[in-house]
Formats: sequence, structure tokens, C-alpha cells
Amino acid sequence: MKHLILTFLFSLSLISAVQSNNSLPIVPKPLKETISGEQVTLQKKWTVYVPSQLGIDREYLTSIFREFDIEIVNVNEKKKAMIVVNANNKLSKNPEAYQLEISPKGKITLSAASKNGALYAFQSLAQIVKSGDNSVSLPVCTVTDEPAFPWRAFMLDESRHFHGMEAVKRFLDEMARLKMNTFHWHLVDDPGWRIEIKKYPELTRIGSKRDFSHRDFTLEKWEETFPDKKMFYTQDEIREVVKYAADRGIKIMPEIEVPGHASAAIASYPWLGASSSKEGKGIWGDLYNVTDPKVEAFLHDVLDEVIELFPSKLLHIGGDEADHSHWEHNPQIVAFMKENNIPTFSDLQVWSINRFSKYLASKGVKMMGWNEITGDNIRNEAHIQESQSEKLSEGTIVHFWDGDISLVNKAIEKGYDVVNSNRHFTYLDYPYEVIPLEKAYSFNPIPEGLEKSKESKILGTGCQMWGEFTPNLTRLYFQIFPRLAAYAENGWTKAASKDYQDFCYRVKDTERRWRKMGYFNQQPSFSKQDDTFTLWQLPSQINTIGNSYVIRTDNNKIIVMDGGVKEEENYLRGFLAALGNVVDCWFVTHPHADHIGALTKILEDPKGITIREICQSSFSDNLLNSEPGSKKDAVKYYETVKKSEIKSTEVTSGMVLTFGKTTFKILGIKNEELEGTNPYNNSSVVIRVSDPVKSVLFLADTGREAGDKLLNGPFKDELDCDYIQVSHHGQNGVSMDFYRRVKFRACLWPTPTWVYNNDTGNGFNTGHLRSMETRETMDALKITEQYFSFAGVTKIE
Repeated sequence: MKHLILTFLFSLSLISAVQSNNSLPIVPKPLKETISGEQVTLQKKWTVYVPSQLGIDREYLTSIFREFDIEIVNVNEKKKAMIVVNANNKLSKNPEAYQLEISPKGKITLSAASKNGALYAFQSLAQIVKSGDNSVSLPVCTVTDEPAFPWRAFMLDESRHFHGMEAVKRFLDEMARLKMNTFHWHLVDDPGWRIEIKKYPELTRIGSKRDFSHRDFTLEKWEETFPDKKMFYTQDEIREVVKYAADRGIKIMPEIEVPGHASAAIASYPWLGASSSKEGKGIWGDLYNVTDPKVEAFLHDVLDEVIELFPSKLLHIGGDEADHSHWEHNPQIVAFMKENNIPTFSDLQVWSINRFSKYLASKGVKMMGWNEITGDNIRNEAHIQESQSEKLSEGTIVHFWDGDISLVNKAIEKGYDVVNSNRHFTYLDYPYEVIPLEKAYSFNPIPEGLEKSKESKILGTGCQMWGEFTPNLTRLYFQIFPRLAAYAENGWTKAASKDYQDFCYRVKDTERRWRKMGYFNQQPSFSKQDDTFTLWQLPSQINTIGNSYVIRTDNNKIIVMDGGVKEEENYLRGFLAALGNVVDCWFVTHPHADHIGALTKILEDPKGITIREICQSSFSDNLLNSEPGSKKDAVKYYETVKKSEIKSTEVTSGMVLTFGKTTFKILGIKNEELEGTNPYNNSSVVIRVSDPVKSVLFLADTGREAGDKLLNGPFKDELDCDYIQVSHHGQNGVSMDFYRRVKFRACLWPTPTWVYNNDTGNGFNTGHLRSMETRETMDALKITEQYFSFAGVTKIE
């Protein structure tokens, strides 16, 4: 807990040090900016003139400003426009350059050398808009800008865990906002094949039904466990994503790996593999038998279909981490090498990759690969021999990811262009302890010792989101944001112009937007929070269903929801101590032992904790007697509250409590007349917590009958939210229809796994266990699930 406090205080001191910064809050940092200090106020209806030759998608342009409620009206004459875009090929030699001018009279002029430049100008404009109720304000300024590097990439690995088209579109939106121009799509690897190839349907029928979390599943086991779960993109879906990216100025480069990381393909067609062809089944880690003409023909067929889908004319061949032992133990391959004077397996790899390079070049496609494709022993491993006779084809782009940085200079000396993605700085799957935000920001794609005249051979940089340990979007967001902003600036802004404290100031508005989008959970952040509440979800530390939620409002008031079982008392005490040992309001949804246990013990012996107010629902004798097993705990709780002399408030339906900008509204309470399987649950308090940025609906243990009453009651229009706390952990809670009708984008569900898995009829409350049904409903709705049982505190900002 001491670490938590120190981190928070550091964040505050850091931001206060840069509050006087006069930079525009644009990320990445522009090349030049002139700020007058004046502000101009505009209405929320903008007339815009865009030359047709720039090819900007009007719908996308509208979407950029939708979050500010700005209406974009396209006009065909400059004189009728408030915003004028000029196509200016002489603006700069850099095709992605732009200029943005905002005059004191509210005239906005954008000049750009290309479609991308114009899009970047609009993105910079969007980042400096300050929105009010009926108008917006903009700084009077001039921004002249262009990127330092032409290659600014984000890579998403969907082989290990598949996330789907809507998730990819979200990432493309954020790339566009940050002026990143290349989406590196890692679609195939050992765990799964994610792209439809019509000539080889087994690649998806078999090869897609896998992921990293279920590596040991047979096809039969997968289909039994995940019936009808689609794990690949159809070619039509690929085309949709390609267009979506192109509208945002982003080209997509697919990665189709050769010769290794091919287990999914080889599981589909074992005859492709050096070892698998002999065994008659897929062998994990096997390599393609690149000496077999039938295998080469297969790969050509695959590449033909892939090339047709991606107009960027770029293809990443992979080429890394090939286990040459599979070739070594295949007599036919060894004989082929002798017959063709190929001395080492590294030479065989370069030989095969060159053949694919030649084939791709005949189709007008440029090839790229991880830096093993040079034939170097990049990690000086004893069992690997460097290539001796084969030289990588000219024109191939070398993607540096590992090994001594001198290998970058070596590749450039041999004439290759290089994208520098040094894993020690750019791997998004690495924890923040290894690559904190400041280290990510410090990366310079140009290595030390490179001659000035050869710096242009560094095309730029990419950041890589490898997917082994990101099974859901929550974890993806955690790893990617906010470091994506740092990597965007590394690719756009010259190293001499970068300043970390200035970056922390400028990224603040972007971080706030990401919170609103649900991209922030508990990752390190460097923006002071003064406009939104923070929610911590505390999972049970023992085998019970008890859990609690702690909220810090925007004005630093501490609110506790329930508190969990008595066994959680010390854990909860420690957490509250880190927040100052004062609870301004403690909500009790109903007096079940798993909701009042910890609070009762704290009331009996506060040990330094101050509670200023308790908000609760008092149960009648009729309700208390309806569940005799719980009556003793409930009576003890009410007596302890009375004895403590702490202010106790009886909550009523419609009651509102406000702390700063954070509002707590009671939507459901006192449903004693409802006859359900558990009257206690049907009398559970339902609370909606909201501020201008986000909202959470706490259902507590609300039962089916009370949930149905909410759907048709006076607050039915106030149930939609950003986060929903799942009712009674999926057991005997609200109806599935409730989850289908209420709109929300993420659920809070800290149910211990033993409850979730317990459908045998012998464990806790299994007579009413509905966890499986609830979870299946969430999956069907494609809801991002905040599921952190026994995995530490979940923090939502």
C-alpha cells in the first residue's frame, strides 16, 4: 500500500511541475507551433470545404468531432466555409506535412500536401477543442508539422488470442488520432490461423480453433468447449477493415510467417511440416518443409489470396525463432541441402525467404521480416550457425527486434532499410516494471554510432502487442494505453525536440478521453484526476463470494460499497489505510453476511478508521424472518450501527447523494412485496454512480423480480451505464433479459473461480447457480468483462 500512495503523490508532483507549460495539448508533439494566448469561441456547427482530390471520407471526418457534438457540414465553395482545406504540394518535401491556422476571427485554414496530411491537421484540431454546452473554444495559433519518420507502426498479435473486428477498429481509431500510419497485423502463428484462405479451408476449419490459453486442446475438445465460436476473419471482413484503415490514413501490413511459427497451418495440413509429415499429425513448433515444391506452391497460393486483400503491397514474412532441428532431423531436407550446396540451416532459411521475396516482387509487393532473415545469429546461440553463402535479397526491409544494436548498423551497411523495434523499448506485452512509460518515451529509433548520411535508412519504428497473456480486451487496453502515445511521439517527433515532462502535460487530455472510452483500468497514469471518480474493485481473498468496491470521488471523498465478509476485514482495513483511514459514506445494499461482515467488525473495533455516514436499507421483521439463517448477522449489524452512534441514513428510492461532480442515485429499494426465491436479494439497494465522464450501475444482489420491476419502473431510462456490477455474481440474480435490455459496455464481476466453475450440484448455493448462463449472455453480447478473481485490485479511472 505504501507503493500505491507514493506513486499517486509522484503523479501529482509531476503534473504540478508542468502546469505552467504553454505547449498545445497535441500528441505527438508538432514540429512548430505559435500561440497568441487568445481564445476564439465557435458554435457547434462547422461548415467545411475539402478539395475532392484529397479523397477524405466525409463520414470519417464527421466522426472525428462527434464527441464534441460538433455538426460538420460539407460545402463546395471556399467562401461558404468556416474551415478551408487547401491542397498544397509545395508545403514541404514530406508528403505527410500539414499546417493548421486558427485566426482571431474564428477562420480555420488547413493546408496539406496529401490526404494523410489533411487528416493529421484535423486530428490536431480535434485535440485542442475545448467543448462547452452550446459552443467550443479554440486557441488562436499556427501549427506547422511533419513527421520525423515515414514508418510509424502498431502491431497487434491476434494469433495467440483473437479479438475481432470491432476491437481492431477501435485501435485503428486511436492510431489515427496519434498520427500512426501502419497497422502491422500478426494474423498467423503457432496458436492460431486467423485469415480465411478459400483454396485451403482447413486453415480456418482446424487451424483457427486454437489459442494460446488452450494450446493442449484437441479440435474435438475445442468444439465441445466453444461450440460455434468464430476465431478468424473472413475475406469480406478483411476488406472492411482495410477500407476502415485507409479512410483514416493507415496502411495495413499482414504478417504470414515462414518458415517457423507455422504450427496452426501444419496442424491443418500435416504434409506441410518437416516433422509433421513423417508423424502424420501436427507437431507444435514444426517448420514448413521449404524444399518441397508442393509446400512452396501452397505458400504461393496463400500469398496470392493475401496480396489481393491488402492494397498496401507490403507483406511481413516473419522469419524469426525457427527451430532448425526439424530440418536437421529430416533426411530429405538434409540431402537437398547437400545437392544444392547450402551449407547451414540459416542459409536454407535465407534461401527460402529469398525465393518468396522474388515471388512477392513479381506481384509488386515489398517484403519485410524480423532481423533473423539476414542470416545472423542475433543472440549468439551455440546451436545456431550464421549463414555462409546466402545473402538476403536487395530491397527487403529488415525489422530489428532483438540482438546487439550493432546489427542495425550492419544491415544498413549492407544496403537494407530498417524499421527499429528494439524489444527492450517497444514491446507492449512487457510489464510496466520493465518498460515504464518514461522508458518507452525515451526510445530513439536512430541507434548510436550511425553515420548522419545513413540515418534516412531508418524508416521508423513500430510497437508490438504480442498476445500470449492478453486473453481479453481489458488486458489489451492495460498493456497498450498510455504507452501507445509515447511510441507515436517516438515516430513523429525528432529526438532533440522531445521532453518527457512536456509530454506528460500534453497527453493529459488524451488520457482522459481514454478513460471515458474504457481503456484505463489500473495501469500507471501521469495525469492528475480532477474531474472523475476512481473505482477500485476488491476481489475476495478467500473462498467466499464476498467482495467490495471503494470509490474516491473527484473531490477526494472515500465511499465504500458493502465491504465483503468478516474474513476480509484486515484486507479492507489495509486498503482504506492507504487512502487515509476516513470513509465519508458507507453504502450497505442489504444485510447478508457477505455484505456486512467486514463492516460489522470495523464498527466493533475501528482501530483508527473513521466512518462519517452509513447509508442503508432497514429490513422489517417480515424480511428478517424470511431467511432465518441470516437474521442473526443482520440483527447484530443493525445493533452495532446504532451503538456506534455514526450517522445512519435510511435510503429511499430516488434519493440522490452528491460528492463534488460524483452523484449516487438510489434506483431500487424496499421491494418487500415481491415474492422471489430470496426476499433479501429482492430488497437489495440498486445504486447508479456517475460523473461527467462515466457511470457504474451497482446491482448488488438484486433478484429477478426486483430487476424486472426496475426495467419497467420510474428509473428505467437511467439504467444504461458504462460499467455494470453483475447481480449476485450470476447466482439467482436479475433475469438474462435485464442484461440484454440494459446498455453497458463492460461488466464488473469478481466472482471467485470456484463459484464460477461449480455446476456439479454439490457446492455453494448450486440450487440457484446461474453463473454459466450469465457468462454466456455476456459473451453473446460481446461485453468486455472486468474479471479479476484472485488477481489483485481492479482500478477503474
